[in-house]
Amino acid sequence: MYDLFNIWGSALKDISFLGFIALLVGSAIVGLVSLTKGGDLLSDNCSILARKLGVPPVIVGLTIVSVATSAPELFTSISAINSGASGLVLGNIIGSNVANIGLILGISLILKPVNTHRAVKPIQLVLLTLVTLGFSSSIIFSHTSALSFQAGFILIIFIFGYLGSLCVVSLRNRNIQSPLEDELENENQSVFVVISFILLGGLLLWLGSESLVYGSKNLADIVGIPNELIGFTLIAIGTSLPELAASIALLKKNETHMLLGNIIGSNLFNIGLVGGVAGILGPIFCETPYPWLDHLSMILFTLILVFWMLGTELTRKHGISLLMLYIAVSATTWVANS
Repeated sequence: MYDLFNIWGSALKDISFLGFIALLVGSAIVGLVSLTKGGDLLSDNCSILARKLGVPPVIVGLTIVSVATSAPELFTSISAINSGASGLVLGNIIGSNVANIGLILGISLILKPVNTHRAVKPIQLVLLTLVTLGFSSSIIFSHTSALSFQAGFILIIFIFGYLGSLCVVSLRNRNIQSPLEDELENENQSVFVVISFILLGGLLLWLGSESLVYGSKNLADIVGIPNELIGFTLIAIGTSLPELAASIALLKKNETHMLLGNIIGSNLFNIGLVGGVAGILGPIFCETPYPWLDHLSMILFTLILVFWMLGTELTRKHGISLLMLYIAVSATTWVANS
């Protein structure tokens, strides 16, 4: 599909350069919309199908939904590697993690205060810290400054081990009803319809990722900035918009602990699943002059989150601080690496 986009774009470029620019912008926007819709369809209908097949709801929530919600970043990364824009991968992983904390949590806290006392288990905070430091260290201190196959393999082993341990612990406490259970019990679609929506979601994810990567890669080339910078800012924000909508919905239901858990879980999956697959398909090299700035930003936001999770009553001032820091970090990265 990327080659088809390239053929159409090359033909239009010969006719009208402004038309070509409009095509690239439109391609990126359509890609983001398709990724969002495709991710929603895949996540919702995989949950329904698993429930119909008798999979315990708690396992559905911890595995199928968790993986499906990382599908936009995963499909985008695979498409970027296949199209030679691997710089988008690291930018998207790091930028999404920074946006989840600085942008999404920041906006959420401005809307409503959150009490972090016993919101998440300490082991999850330890794992997030170790995975973030390990991921960044494996790249920054590598002699090639790349996400290697070995690092990717370790990340994949970690994420599957993490999923397995969550499932074991949850099955031991199966008397605790999953928040998905009530929703899934009300689903009356036939298996054929559910599978059709799953296939449609997968198709939208594939088309959306190809369209987004084509538009973003070519716009970056025209402007003369690294793909990694586009991934850190524009694509990261775009692929994080579904999480923002989900966070606002959780705030309305007063599910603040689930909101925090989703942010931590999303960051773990971005590094473990998306980073793991990318490393195995890679290696993925850094393209920016100062790649350590991006990694330092992700580590900084992660440490702030972990520190605040130790029982801090998060208020609007914390949210404003996160947003201001996010804007400052994004501006610094853009100016230094462009």
